[in-house]
Amino acid sequence: MNVQKTFRWSLPLARSMASAAKPQSAGAYEADLENAKSMSEMPKIKFSTFFIRDIKRRMKNEPIKNHLLFSEFHETTNSDVFRIWVPGRGDMIFLRDPEDVKTLVAGDGKNVVEPGFDFFVEYRQKLRPDLFPDSPGLIGTQGEDWYEVRNKVQQDMMRPKSALYYIDDVSKVSKDFLELIELNLTKDRRIDDVTPFLHRWALEAVGAIFLDSRIGCLKKDLPKEAEEMIKHTTIVLGDVMQELMGMPLHRLYRTKALDTFDKSSEAMFNLTSKFIAEAKARMADKKASSKEEMSVLEKLMERCGENSTIPQVMAMDALFAGIDTTGNTSSFLYYLLASNPDKQELLHKEVMEKVGDKQITPAILNDLKYVKAVVNETTRMRPAVGGLSRLTQKDLVLGGYKVPKGSIVNYMTVMTMRSEQQFPKADRFIPERWIRGSVMENKAHPYAYIPFGHGARMCIGRRFAQLELQMLAIETVRKYKISCDEENIDIVTPFVNRPEKPISIKFQSR
Repeated sequence: MNVQKTFRWSLPLARSMASAAKPQSAGAYEADLENAKSMSEMPKIKFSTFFIRDIKRRMKNEPIKNHLLFSEFHETTNSDVFRIWVPGRGDMIFLRDPEDVKTLVAGDGKNVVEPGFDFFVEYRQKLRPDLFPDSPGLIGTQGEDWYEVRNKVQQDMMRPKSALYYIDDVSKVSKDFLELIELNLTKDRRIDDVTPFLHRWALEAVGAIFLDSRIGCLKKDLPKEAEEMIKHTTIVLGDVMQELMGMPLHRLYRTKALDTFDKSSEAMFNLTSKFIAEAKARMADKKASSKEEMSVLEKLMERCGENSTIPQVMAMDALFAGIDTTGNTSSFLYYLLASNPDKQELLHKEVMEKVGDKQITPAILNDLKYVKAVVNETTRMRPAVGGLSRLTQKDLVLGGYKVPKGSIVNYMTVMTMRSEQQFPKADRFIPERWIRGSVMENKAHPYAYIPFGHGARMCIGRRFAQLELQMLAIETVRKYKISCDEENIDIVTPFVNRPEKPISIKFQSR
């Protein structure tokens, strides 16, 4: 299988970002620190302001829209950088200028610490080490421990060709998903809420990739175990995470949020352990004859050793993380295509001209520029994750202020990805932004578009998520023309981004 040239379209951006993140000279660095304003001079939003806003939101039962709230704070302070002092956390700094983000990630070092995962680290290492006695995985580690795990797994997950071995698997899952859709259409050929179906598709796809097995999510009657897995994932990555990541009240007493998280996490652990044990048993009975035939789990077991628990934890995390992130992004992919019929027809035209009824190969996929552009534009407008965070590894100058080592810095990527300054007509779905040579080709700052994070802590499942979304788009427009009557369905952010309301899609056969 020739996969070497695939994803070559993304290399110029990768190179520009790599060069943009080069650290400055020691002399320039020292001069910047010397001339910077102190942290005490940085614009500040009072915690009481934030707290009262959140109380009012809860009283009105309004969803969490952090991208709008923090955008408002930037406007209130008239600054690209501000801070909020949070009880139990200290000063938390928020950035808006992608140039500051370049500085932030250039100072990462090898052992990156992302505070956004602090609760998962605490849970797996201190609260429930019984579930993760040997390795808490990537999600459950920071710093040196995180680097040790990442170094073992990234070759089988982050190389450009890593996901391409599974084109046929994801294509088959997507076709089966569309058969399930057909069985569940209303009389006027609608699915009133497509997201729950796409959660089923996402779990089935990640199971095929990581375990080389079909969990059964796309059967007409959803198996109880798959239903429970999706339910508990929605809980763990939902509203409870906002409370657990805020003021650490769970350290003073066992909060309801911690109870809810713990029960669902243990249930997910048991369910995924069963799926993985069954996959291991099949692997023992039938050894793969080549790398191409191996599941990701099998590749990780070969690399880490059969006695290592890292492969099992990585597969476990892939199963639960893939449901909400890829599932929700695919919902927005459908919504944006259905709401922009002219772009959908351009996508269909490319697919029929370059694919037709043929089986998709890496070479064909590499040539589908508009397919990739559609996925990029979807993740710009409706990303799965709203931002990134860092614990600074050294003193930095951000927004003209000296930020000391050990500070928590946050960047709401979704704000910049929707910025008119970076992306003209930012509220419009324009895949042509991502086509080289197009009059609409984007000229944004390299750090204005980082939906999967950046650097060493870039989402390790990025390659697989992109493949799943591309294959879903291809198989859908091959079979259906989709439409949606809803307007301006935005994101809400309990933890990962989700649609703010049900997405009703009409499927018309082509």
